[in-house]
Parts: sequence; structure tokens; C-alpha cells
Amino acid sequence: MTIDVGLCTISAKDRSVEEVLELAGAVGYDGVEIWGQDHVGDGSEMTCERIAEAADEQGLEIASYGSYLRCGSDAFDDDLEHELAIADRLGTEIVRIWAGSQEYGDHEQDHWDRVVADLERVTERAADDGLEVTVEKHNNTLTHTLEGAKKLIETIDDERCRLNYQPGFSIPADELEREAEALAPLSNQLHLQTTRERTARERAPLSESYYDLEAILEPFGRGFDGYANVEFVTDERPYREAIEADLRYVRSFLE
Repeated sequence: MTIDVGLCTISAKDRSVEEVLELAGAVGYDGVEIWGQDHVGDGSEMTCERIAEAADEQGLEIASYGSYLRCGSDAFDDDLEHELAIADRLGTEIVRIWAGSQEYGDHEQDHWDRVVADLERVTERAADDGLEVTVEKHNNTLTHTLEGAKKLIETIDDERCRLNYQPGFSIPADELEREAEALAPLSNQLHLQTTRERTARERAPLSESYYDLEAILEPFGRGFDGYANVEFVTDERPYREAIEADLRYVRSFLE
């Protein structure tokens, strides 16, 4: 299968974005997801232009902008234009957003309706700038479960709005494989990080994951044209060594 592999700059919060880009390029990543907090600062044209130029110098595509725009929140209206402007200035084609603050099954209908309305609006507005939307699959959001993620993306029913799938650490390995099979066709981005045991907190190298990474990647080899982005890495080894090892392991299944 052929999938581009990216690095999320959030994996090194304590480093400058330029340093992360330099290391990502040096070890051979195809692209990066830019962290939508400290790494973009004020999000000004000057800042974003500097980041875009630094990525280009390293031969990296900016695969997505990892914003924290949250549908269904009181801040959504105030943040919408600012976050889309940053994505546009970075020159990426995908902006990541969040689906509310309640988990599917424990959610209120009003919250679901508000998230859907906001997600439809941001999808239409992003398209004006040539952007697609990717919705983070994460706990404490409506996409936490397979059922919630699938229903939300299918409710929006727009090719410009897809899922940013990621294996969650609270989920058994066999269930993750079922999730990946069901959600890969609805996804345009993929996050990778892991632990050695389910529900553990300490991140581990992908090669030591409690789940079968090859089985997770397999359904993404069928028509998926997004990035598999290494989101976080172990702190048990030097950062460069950690990101290089995870890249090598992911690529071992893609060649």
C-alpha cells in the first residue's frame, strides 16, 4: 500500500516549529501537521509564511493544520474565521476541528444538533478557501465511539468533511481493527501513537504497540489519499531517534 507519512509537530511541544520541521525533513517524513497552539503563535501572515517556507525548505508538505476549533462551543463563532485564515496562510488543504464536548450516547440532542449545524457551516466556509475539514476522533467528543463517528460524518454527508481517525488507548485491540475497517472509508487523515498496554498512559514506540498496527493500516490502503501522521512518540529515547524509529516502522508496512 502507498500512504504518505507525516509528523505532528505537537510531538515536540518544547521545541520550536522550525526545529521540528528540520528534524522531520532530516529523517525523511513526507509532511507535517502543524500544531494549532504554540507552534503558530498569533497566526499572522508573517508567522505562517515563515512556517510554510521552513517546511518547503525541508521538502515537507503541510498535510494539515491542527486547529482547536470546536463545533458546538460558545467560542466557535469567534474562532471560525481566525482558524480558517491560519490554515489558508499555511497553504495546507486540510483543517482539523473538534466535534463538540460530549460523548456519543451520553450527549444531549441539542448539543448534537448544534455540532451538526456548526460542522456543516465550517465545511461550507472552508470550501470557500479550498480547504477540506477533518474531524478529530477523540474522547469527550461526539466521535469517541465508532457509532458516533460514523453517524456524524454520514449525517454531514459531504466529501469535504471526513474523519481524522486515531486508535484510542481505552479500546481493545480487536475492536480497534473493527473501527479502522469501518471508518477508513470515512477518513481523510490518520493519527498514530500508542502504549504497550491498553489504558496505559506512557507512550511507547509504535513497534511495541498493544494493537496490531499493520491491521489498523490495512483498510487505509484501499483508496485513502490522506496522511498517516505520527502524533506523539515515546520519551524513553532521544526525540530524533524516536521519530525516526516510528517512521521506519510505519513504512515497513507500506512498501
